[in-house]
Amino acid sequence: MAHYVILNFEDADPASSAGAITKSNLARPTGIGGAAEGTLRIYRNRASRKSKFLRKKEAVYYSCQELINRDATGNLSRDDVDQIRKDCSSAKTISIIIHGKPDDVDNGFSTSGQQVATWSQLAKLAKFLFPAGNKIYNIALIMCYGGRSENADLDHRGQIPISELRSSFAYKFFRSLCNARNIKMSARTGAVANDADVNHTVETEEQVFSVLESQRTMAKRNINKSAMDAQKNQIVGNSPSDKKKFDETLVKFANFPSLSPNNQYEQFAKDYVIYSSYVKMFVKNQFPDNLLGERTKYGKLVYEYTSGVLKIISRYDSGNGANYILYQGPLI
Repeated sequence: MAHYVILNFEDADPASSAGAITKSNLARPTGIGGAAEGTLRIYRNRASRKSKFLRKKEAVYYSCQELINRDATGNLSRDDVDQIRKDCSSAKTISIIIHGKPDDVDNGFSTSGQQVATWSQLAKLAKFLFPAGNKIYNIALIMCYGGRSENADLDHRGQIPISELRSSFAYKFFRSLCNARNIKMSARTGAVANDADVNHTVETEEQVFSVLESQRTMAKRNINKSAMDAQKNQIVGNSPSDKKKFDETLVKFANFPSLSPNNQYEQFAKDYVIYSSYVKMFVKNQFPDNLLGERTKYGKLVYEYTSGVLKIISRYDSGNGANYILYQGPLI
């Protein structure tokens, strides 16, 4: 019986035959991606610091990406997942590993970027894998941006409107399960990584905003670069001194994006920065460098539903203290 169960939906296992279910206690299972490998290492480290009893149980890992399609087509039987169900029914924690995007609240993705499952497909399979009964399942949804609302630009520190709380992938997944199984679930508002020890780390809000800005900037760059290059050739002279002057102007705005242009020439230069080689510098410098990056004890939301009462908690709220209650009441 497993103490920790990892259900990995981000990678298919190349060592398995088509549709096979892989269970592994190896230190590095075949075909495992960064999030799943890091989570497995975290749980192993935690178990090793406990009793010898827990060390023997350790963590078990399943490559589950293939199960979604089999479940959708009706080709997944109870016998196929019997061992997973047994491990889940005895587990202290079950981690669901799947990739997410900051601006998509409906789908989970593979390491390669392909869509794996919607929240409803994942919930349908979870009901199959988690036997009914009195057990309270402790679920860790290890999904980048899983707890982030549809309004990805909303600052998720402090109060979050009900309309936004119910729009996230995590909440929709949780809501579809909580009437059928007793579950307590955590999810993250930013991208999830892990440190070298026993902790998951989560992007700061500023880092999320930087990622969103970078995505939009690169999309705009891909669409308009040819036209902007043509306009630049008309405005900037051909002499080395003209090119040097324009380059120096680009660098100025790349280093200080909040500066206001003094004339039309500088306005064009500022508009052109994202089409230049300084685009990453320009995006990065829009946000305080000391606030960018990932942190432990950050961006974690917890969902509970007991006796008809839903509670959504911000575990590490930076403004309101630990375990700040974002919502308490009926399902939303």
